Amino acid sequence: SAFFSASEAALFYLREPDLRALARGNRAQRLAERLLSDPDRLLSAVLFWNLVTNITYFAIVSIVAIQLDRIRDVGQSAVVGFTLGSLLAIIFFSELLPKTLAVLKPRSLAKLVGLPLSAAVRMVDPLMPMLQSINLISRRLIWPNFESEPSMEISDLERAIEHSGND
Repeated sequence: SAFFSASEAALFYLREPDLRALARGNRAQRLAERLLSDPDRLLSAVLFWNLVTNITYFAIVSIVAIQLDRIRDVGQSAVVGFTLGSLLAIIFFSELLPKTLAVLKPRSLAKLVGLPLSAAVRMVDPLMPMLQSINLISRRLIWPNFESEPSMEISDLERAIEHSGND
């Protein structure tokens, strides 16, 4: 989970100079740069694997908590403490810490995750039509009138400054 969270943050935090440097780098670096050519595919795959990993983690935590609850010498507060500790551990070690580190050094991390992440994305490719359909249906149900805005260009900013006047 930490791997996928950090990968997502690092790759989507890259800027144009970083992408150009990765495109000229070794195979793993070029793979990382190419993953961003289809950001929807990348994000869908990362979210899929992060979900699978987290579900597996919570299944294991649940089994351990049930086993702890069956032991007579272990009190209910220990079971609750274990469960809450497990939740806090996954939040901190699989979300907060990896994403924070990835944002601080996105290019360095992108060099490391390119090869394994591209393999993980390819493994999800057979499921991609289904994931895209679910995404489309949910967008139409939740945000039926949502229209994405085009990216701003430098010329748009220049025109905004020209029209802003003295204020």
